[in-house]
Amino acid sequence: MAERAHPDDPAFRRRWVLRRRGGWLPWLRRLPNPYLDAFLWRYRWVSSHALDKDVLDVPCGMGWGTSRIRGARSITGVDLHQNSILEAHQRYGRHAQFWVGDMRHLDFPRATFDLVACLEGIEHVPVAVGKAFLEESLRVLRPDGQLLLSSPYCRTAAHSGNPHHLHEYAPAEIESLLQPDWSIEERLSREVDNLTVLYLRCRPRSHA
Repeated sequence: MAERAHPDDPAFRRRWVLRRRGGWLPWLRRLPNPYLDAFLWRYRWVSSHALDKDVLDVPCGMGWGTSRIRGARSITGVDLHQNSILEAHQRYGRHAQFWVGDMRHLDFPRATFDLVACLEGIEHVPVAVGKAFLEESLRVLRPDGQLLLSSPYCRTAAHSGNPHHLHEYAPAEIESLLQPDWSIEERLSREVDNLTVLYLRCRPRSHA
């Protein structure tokens, strides 16, 4: 899949082609874009659980996806890269707050958020960082809070070959990583290219 989703990236744009109906009448047809469709879908998924909640989106990149979250009481995006956060402020600062931060050490007090979203981010960091992030998510979530986590895996090999993916989790592996601290309440999957993206909605067991 394309990395670091950006609205100006051609990989995420709709393409149109000119067709002729009946051999003479021209008409425009919009071609499908699996990357854009997958991107938009996952933030609709977050929005469906975000109503009146304080939401943390990490990693948020340059904020495009974070800006697609609807219905939340407040939205905060965190990313490790300062340039991405600067662009997020410029483009989407009216919609959300954006901070430079590390998945290993979320710089927020305990019980700050109702919802933590990590969408196709955990495969971009070492396993040890992913574990630390899950521990931090437990800390910053309020009672009855939820974690929305998505991660792709290759259906035909142990790894897709994407150099940006440090570790691609098979479904059983990422579910094992979530044990024993998280209860998985929803499992969804969607296919893009040779990848299946697993979507998990989780709740801390201590709060279940």
